[in-house]
Amino acid sequence: MNIAWTTLSTLAEARKMAAELIKSRLAVCVQVEGPVSSYYLWGGKEENNEEYRLSIKFMAEKTEKIEAWIMDNHPYEVPQWITVAAERVGDSYRRWAEKEYGVERAAPKKDGHAAKKEVLRLSKQGRNYLRKHRYHEAERSFLQALDIDAKNAYILVGLADTCRELKKFDQAIKYYERVLEFDAVNVFALRGIGDAYRGILQHKRAIPYWMRYLECNKNDIYVMVRLAESFNKTGNFDKAEAFYLSALAVNDKDKYALLGLGSLYYKAEIDDKALECFDKLLTMDDSYVAVLTMVGNIYRRRRLYDKASQYYEKAARLESWNSFALYGLGDCHRGMADLDKAIYWWSKILENEPNNQDLLTRVGDALLTLNRVDSSMEHYTRSLKVGFDLYALLGMSRLYRAQGDYPEAEKCCLEILERVPDHQRVLEELRLVYEGMGEAGKADEVALRLKALGEEPENN
Repeated sequence: MNIAWTTLSTLAEARKMAAELIKSRLAVCVQVEGPVSSYYLWGGKEENNEEYRLSIKFMAEKTEKIEAWIMDNHPYEVPQWITVAAERVGDSYRRWAEKEYGVERAAPKKDGHAAKKEVLRLSKQGRNYLRKHRYHEAERSFLQALDIDAKNAYILVGLADTCRELKKFDQAIKYYERVLEFDAVNVFALRGIGDAYRGILQHKRAIPYWMRYLECNKNDIYVMVRLAESFNKTGNFDKAEAFYLSALAVNDKDKYALLGLGSLYYKAEIDDKALECFDKLLTMDDSYVAVLTMVGNIYRRRRLYDKASQYYEKAARLESWNSFALYGLGDCHRGMADLDKAIYWWSKILENEPNNQDLLTRVGDALLTLNRVDSSMEHYTRSLKVGFDLYALLGMSRLYRAQGDYPEAEKCCLEILERVPDHQRVLEELRLVYEGMGEAGKADEVALRLKALGEEPENN
């Protein structure tokens, strides 16, 4: 069943159209609402009119006929006509509409040959719609079949699969459970219900169904990987690793198993094993941007900046906007003391994320090191416009101190210390500011605070 809306300028016109739609048996039900206030542009001018809205329910089979009728009979030059498919229609309401408006599908008797034939037809039709991603039509076909044969596992699984595709996971679970009540080892239901629980992020509830499934289909890599993923989500590293390895024992080139196992090792910082999985995956397909950036991160952790950069550059060629690759490139060049290139790559992120405070401050610090004072101040200021940024204020203090503007440097430090009273780096900066101001007593007070925190002050 579909629902559509249109509007008319008077109540009389609205009532007349509603009655004609019912009389012509195009619509199942029409409600007249209003007046409503409509705001829109017409010929470039703002318009504001009172209108009456028709909410029209009709069978999907009549979509083309009713739309043609509206276009022929509507008084507007450009009538509003918006149609949506109803996600769910009550069985009794649907049956009434089909019967009353001439689209009833006669249900054969349950115990006859005609009934079996109709069930088969509707089931095949449902599966065909499902393959074509026409999920609402698939659901309708399966429901009609279920009216005839309520304990048909094929129908129930098809209906559950359809609900799962429609993200109606709770309904899908109920249909799968109905199958398992009379067919406890139905592999389609066991696999499907696991996927449905996964869809609502209930990984613990998915696991036992997939385990039962594997008792019947021991070498199903898809379910092994799903199990590994769920064990990983529930914090069971050992079982996650075991199922990924089981999947790879069946097919050592399965991309999803390699990706999952490599990611598992990566998060646990078991870098050598992660690299083994990722290298094998990239040999087969080097377009996995996430894998390229993870490999880059591993080599960056090891301070092998040249090697890390090669992976980040490949990722950036595939996705020029990828912030992980761009950040990694910037950090590698900073590690290689090439601040100009670090600024170049980080600035590319700022083109897409102009309010990224961490990057604004990092670029500001790099510019300050290069003695590009104005640009450095610009980046610190941009960050502070977004909100409080400890490191931007600290950078500004260093900048003011380098220029001999000690009062402004002091203000920056005190603003930070109001929020973070014992920040050691800020206290050290403030001590240097007071020394520059010739305020030996204040510098000594800050030095005592640092000593109490277990931090010996550095010589200027």
